[in-house]
Amino acid sequence: MNRHTIASIIAVAGLLVIVLGSLLVVNWHAGDISQIGTEKVGNAVFDDYGFTFLVIGLVMFTAMLGGVFLAKEDEK
Repeated sequence: MNRHTIASIIAVAGLLVIVLGSLLVVNWHAGDISQIGTEKVGNAVFDDYGFTFLVIGLVMFTAMLGGVFLAKEDEK
């Protein structure tokens, strides 16, 4: 195993710990869906679930960078 493989494994494991930890820590509220408006959804996303929202954004950004890296052709 080379250094890049080990670094990738450590990075993926760290992200997995962060995502699973944030899912376990969040208190998931349940309620009637018809009583929820867009203002309440916006407040919930940025107030109650702010950390989870940021972690998901980080994971999506990392996936985008990985896709660009994999799609890049080698110059010879």
